[in-house]
Amino acid sequence: MPASLLEQVRKTSYDGLLLLFDSLAARTTQEAPSAWTEGHRVLPRGTPFPGTWDNARTPYLKELMDNMGPRSPVQHQSFVKGAQQGATASAENVILYWMAANPAAIMYVSATDDLLDKWVNKRLEPAIDSCGLRGLFSSPTINRSNRRTGDKTFLKQFPGGSLTMTSAQSPAGLRGDTVRVLIRDEIDGCPRMLTTGEGDWLEVSRVRTNGFGHRRKIFDLSTPTLFGESAIWDQFEAGDQRYFFVPCPICGKYQVLKWDNIRPDSKAGQLLDAYYLCEYCHEAIFHDQKAAMLAAGRWEPAKPWSDEDRSYQLSTMYSPHGMVDWKDMYSESVRHQEKNDMRSFVNLYLGLPFKDEGSRPDLKTVIELRGSYKQGAVPEGVLYLTVGVDVQRGSEKDEKNPARLELEVLGHGIGYRTWSIDYQRIEGSINDPYSGAWEKLHQWATDGGLTYKRRDGTEFSAKCIFIDSGDGESMEVVYRFCSRWRNTYPSKGFPFVKVDPKKREKGDIPGGEYKKYRYANVGGDQFIYEINTRFYKRLIYNNLKVRRVETQLQPPGFCEFPYDYDEQHFEGLRSEEQRSDGSFYCPSGRRNEQLDTRVYALCAGDVWLNAETERVRKYYRDQGLAVEQVQQITGRVVLDMLAARLAAK
Repeated sequence: MPASLLEQVRKTSYDGLLLLFDSLAARTTQEAPSAWTEGHRVLPRGTPFPGTWDNARTPYLKELMDNMGPRSPVQHQSFVKGAQQGATASAENVILYWMAANPAAIMYVSATDDLLDKWVNKRLEPAIDSCGLRGLFSSPTINRSNRRTGDKTFLKQFPGGSLTMTSAQSPAGLRGDTVRVLIRDEIDGCPRMLTTGEGDWLEVSRVRTNGFGHRRKIFDLSTPTLFGESAIWDQFEAGDQRYFFVPCPICGKYQVLKWDNIRPDSKAGQLLDAYYLCEYCHEAIFHDQKAAMLAAGRWEPAKPWSDEDRSYQLSTMYSPHGMVDWKDMYSESVRHQEKNDMRSFVNLYLGLPFKDEGSRPDLKTVIELRGSYKQGAVPEGVLYLTVGVDVQRGSEKDEKNPARLELEVLGHGIGYRTWSIDYQRIEGSINDPYSGAWEKLHQWATDGGLTYKRRDGTEFSAKCIFIDSGDGESMEVVYRFCSRWRNTYPSKGFPFVKVDPKKREKGDIPGGEYKKYRYANVGGDQFIYEINTRFYKRLIYNNLKVRRVETQLQPPGFCEFPYDYDEQHFEGLRSEEQRSDGSFYCPSGRRNEQLDTRVYALCAGDVWLNAETERVRKYYRDQGLAVEQVQQITGRVVLDMLAARLAAK
């Protein structure tokens, strides 16, 4: 071994040595993935460019493929893309490279089962054959059907590695052995949270690569969806945000192609062509000049350069010559405008998340809901208390966003009137239910922190407590902590909670298809409350618009807050934007814990009242009351009974 290489080995960490040996192995076998692909990949008939793969046609893909090679330090990359840019083909090239040139354990995850079936049959199998890799899957073990066991539909086994294929909503497929290479295609094409309660499927699948540490290779790609909900856009913003700069063929200035610079060339109302206006020399650039521009293009990061986590964005404006041209795109933009469907155009052609301008309660109006009582006091009208707890993992790099628990104690009255009684922020580790923030919470409650008094001395304690378990990493901890307290339950929010016809459920939201919440078994003896967050957020936003009146009894739905809550509390309460379709999203940078805790506390209030109503009904049934009379006992009746008992004190 040369002296210079020995010196390099001495100065390199263990993970660095593994990368170095990978690099040496790659040099003795094949070039980088992009170079290997040119010599092996043959695109079949029916594709836009059948024949041998040519990197020159889509030069913007070369860096993305090479990032996924063993010689690159990149561990994770995200690619936000428009349509018709060869992104999925580049991911396939990476898979084929690791199968043939550097065998390893690989996993491919598609958004849905249907997309997975289509990809395997129409893309993967022909790609394997075009590279002559079918022989890799031979195995000495033959099953009864005389089929080689190394070549199954969703599992390919070869010397030194395997390729496992699954969908994002298959928890069983996402678990299993460690993999080095993880490809996740169209990650915005399915819900983030697994229905089995295990949390975010991106986190569940990412854990599969932990065994390889710095040598892991994760490639996420997708067309984005809605701003505030797009997983691939979140990853792009968290990465170093690379854009593809190309030179103007006239002035030579490098620039990112922007849709605002496209101009139509029309005559008598007929679109003849579309051209690009250079943002520097303002000369017209035509589509047939794009090939030379792409060949001289380069990726440049907008944020500090990262060796480990890179992110890329590319619109269909970069589509190679012979595919979608600027005239086609302009025609599509006009068509989508006429259909009032710009979301599809923004997602599919511009490769950007669609931002539906939302609305939220006015800050001044919400601040005016502060009353005359102090934080920690129980005003007249409160009949019972609930608590909503939000779990925040935080960031070690951000002192303003540490790991913590935030909770609201909420008072409930007749007519869906509510009073915020207390709001607490408890900082500390959330990884162990018997230490850190959890133990601080337990001690605070044990010392009387969760007991509140009305002016006449009547004591109130929480009837029901909901704790957020939506973070997959915190789920088990939340379950264990809930077992320490009575009337305390793990919960998780969903945009909708649909009725389950198998359970013969009935909807309790107008329309009959949705429920406010559901008590669900997530395995073994573990249960969770699934909360319809869209319903409760809409309810909160509507109630925050109810204005104070000059009478002792405020209107139904009125929300009141202590006079010593600061403006930041109300900013958090109105943090999310409500779209025209009723959905919500939280813009990057806003904190929404005050809204989330109130959702949990409101739902806990409904759960307790419904359970108490059923308890009272059972009591009167046991006393011999007629069925018709029992059915007349509603939540309102139960609250009136509770109010009478409190008044008697």
